[in-house]
Amino acid sequence: MTALLIWARAFHFGSGLMLVGIMAFRWLVLRPGMTRGNDGDRGELSSFCRRLQTLFAGAFVVLILSGMALLWAVTAGMSGSSLREALDGGMWGTVLGQTRFGMVFLWRAGMAGGLLLLLWPLCRRPWQARAWAAWLDGIVSALVTALLVSLSWTGHASAGGSAIVWRIGADAVHLFTAAIWPTGLLFLAMFLGAVHREKEPVASSIVISVVERFSVVSLIAVFVLAGTGTINACYIVGSFPAMVTTEYGQVLDLKLILFVVMLGIASWNRYRLLPLLFHAEEPLVFSLLLQRLRGFVFLEFGLAVAVLCLVALLGTMPPPR
Repeated sequence: MTALLIWARAFHFGSGLMLVGIMAFRWLVLRPGMTRGNDGDRGELSSFCRRLQTLFAGAFVVLILSGMALLWAVTAGMSGSSLREALDGGMWGTVLGQTRFGMVFLWRAGMAGGLLLLLWPLCRRPWQARAWAAWLDGIVSALVTALLVSLSWTGHASAGGSAIVWRIGADAVHLFTAAIWPTGLLFLAMFLGAVHREKEPVASSIVISVVERFSVVSLIAVFVLAGTGTINACYIVGSFPAMVTTEYGQVLDLKLILFVVMLGIASWNRYRLLPLLFHAEEPLVFSLLLQRLRGFVFLEFGLAVAVLCLVALLGTMPPPR
């Protein structure tokens, strides 16, 4: 049961981060960055936009399936029964109707239903930079954001105690920001790969603009994550000794170590690789630097996946406070 709970949480949080991250990448990075190119340059990246569409639809399916698995695991845990016994519909009804987790789950199920209705018109038309309905974009962005941040009402931040509004608010902002960075690293790596695979060279002005915007947005996200993470730790852990002497604190320490390593890689990319990329004049040098940057971005994203697994584990452990 514990293994199912951990994996269900990991996939559910991960898919929610992907949904918000895709929309945020398009709003904050891709659309503004591609305005520097002409229509031909944007058309050359149509395959990348199609891959984003496919990834969005796949993440939504994973969100639904992992949500059902999460409900199953939580039902078994709350009832003290085995996973087989927890398949009883009466237990599910009790959890859905009489617990905070169940009520939040029902609200989120309603939002997922609304998103499902919009999924077909969203994915059947090309995601070009200026060629689709902004109102649909806005509604979908609001729905996926609500689906993600509502998870704050089911975790340790929503437990009883003082300043519960601040705790839930900080956790919600933390989740939303994590969808921008480090989740957005995957989409940046996909973008760089698409640029490298295109038969016709994509305008360097577009590439530089997208990479530069992502760098700025990521820098802001890092500061927000550090601030909201500190708030969460103060309320949930409570003291510095608890960071060392408790199992929860030790897992959190490992998460912080990985976060620092990710910051080191991000700093190398921003202050070493990007200046070289921006001033590269030879096409071959520019291409080689893009490949090197993509490799570091993938490495950074791999560490982010490890952090996500630790977050899923922390959600199943009793906090020190």
